[in-house]
Amino acid sequence: MFYLLSMITGILECGWIACGIVHGLPMWQILCYPLSYHIGNLLPKPFSLPKNVLFLFCSVSLTLTVLLSIVPMPDIVSFILTCLCLCLLSAVIQSVRDSMKSNGNRLFKRISRVIGFALAPLAVFIPGIILFSAVAIAFYGLTKYDARQFSFFFPGFQGGYSLVMLFHQFHYFFYAHITLAAASIAFGKQLPVIKAFEYVFTRNPVVFGSIAGALLFCGTWVTYMSVEPIVSRLTKKIISIFFIGHSAVFVLLISMSFTANTTLFIVLWLLTGFGGGTVYTITEKSKQSGKYDKDSMTVSENLGHTFGLFVAVAISALFGTYSPSIMLVCGAFSAFAAMLCMTIVAGKEKKFETF
Repeated sequence: MFYLLSMITGILECGWIACGIVHGLPMWQILCYPLSYHIGNLLPKPFSLPKNVLFLFCSVSLTLTVLLSIVPMPDIVSFILTCLCLCLLSAVIQSVRDSMKSNGNRLFKRISRVIGFALAPLAVFIPGIILFSAVAIAFYGLTKYDARQFSFFFPGFQGGYSLVMLFHQFHYFFYAHITLAAASIAFGKQLPVIKAFEYVFTRNPVVFGSIAGALLFCGTWVTYMSVEPIVSRLTKKIISIFFIGHSAVFVLLISMSFTANTTLFIVLWLLTGFGGGTVYTITEKSKQSGKYDKDSMTVSENLGHTFGLFVAVAISALFGTYSPSIMLVCGAFSAFAAMLCMTIVAGKEKKFETF
């Protein structure tokens, strides 16, 4: 059940990016879909919601899905209701997942998420079926959800490691979804149409670009997932790996912001996963220092996700076609800020590593 929920989250997070592209929405509106999903993700942490509230969210999501599927409505109304539906579904599914995390393998969870990202373009063809399926799975998941009282968890600072994690998450969410959207649009204009799918793609060639973009997005996650299991076996020099990875991300993102060559851009984008994959060093270092708190780290991650996407939406609304390059630069300097924070935090502990 946990892995099924993880797969659904991948579809909900990225599926409506493809929908927005196909319907010709401006970039800021496209990014509002994953932002809505991540706003919902804030509710399990730092908040904790009782079962009856989550059932209400599920019921509202079901109502919205029915309305979106059968009732003609203006585009702006459909956009708002879809964002609300994604937000509420995310809150429910993430709450259920959070209660099951102790039973889930992290690698399998990430693989399930990647499968969801790969399937995300299906939202272009069967958005109603996906939403109905997500609602049904959410209702079923709630039957296994332990009853809770409403509460708010105030995150700790973890000796500064929360801030390091926050900037790390900023760096990724500043650029990840806007790059996916921009690349999908560009690929739709450049890639040749596969003959077997000519009827579908010639009607809307951007669909093909969305599929290509989704697969490349999955590729960045493959490189991301490969780092910890390999590098952690080769060396225990956590700080060194952190700085190597984040320095690489800084260089890669700056390079991506300037390159006009599609092939080079793809290669650089895939390589960013190797740098981002060093995120595990933040948690490991905080554990070594005795400062680690799981809930506080989770809240830092969730806040980084949401704020990063919020900034991407704002920049897109302000700068339009220039926004993808701007957000790549923002991502680079956020990775740099993470390194500055780690320098200060680790420096206070007076424990240094040699390469």
